[in-house]
Amino acid sequence: MTPPETHPAHAVKIRPATLADAATLTELGARTFRDSFAADNTPEDMEAFLASHYRPELQEAELKDPLNLYLLAEVSGVPAGFALLRDGAREQCVQAEHPLNLTRLYVDRPFLGAKVGAALMLRCLEEARTRRHDVLWLGVWERNARARAFYARWGFTEVGEMRFLLGNDPQRDLVLTLAL
Repeated sequence: MTPPETHPAHAVKIRPATLADAATLTELGARTFRDSFAADNTPEDMEAFLASHYRPELQEAELKDPLNLYLLAEVSGVPAGFALLRDGAREQCVQAEHPLNLTRLYVDRPFLGAKVGAALMLRCLEEARTRRHDVLWLGVWERNARARAFYARWGFTEVGEMRFLLGNDPQRDLVLTLAL
């Protein structure tokens, strides 16, 4: 795949994912997660996590859940990234009347720097505001400097922490919020 340096941000198309996208989301999700975190984790923990979170039947169930909204980013018809918004549960440190969880936001490696993440974030904010949420919140691994810098540029602030289990390794995620 050719890196998209020549693709302007407006070439990124964001659409709600459908059941037909389950296999794409499984493959893209596993690949982007592995690309993001494999170097800092054991192969055993990585494979255990991927096996428990990225299988077509799991993405199908997530797509069918009315509390979830998957957004798929494409550049020239090629899947370039995705986001998963989840209504409902929240961490105790998230103080809001009607929060929305940005559960996942990943960009495929060839599209990093092509404004795919920004396009996804804009659409997530639009969805949250349209649905009358008052806060967008997420968890980000404390050691993920790139993601933390991205969220800081959007105005997210740290409000707490939560445990994230990667295979058998309990890790510390920072909880970030953005008032809408």
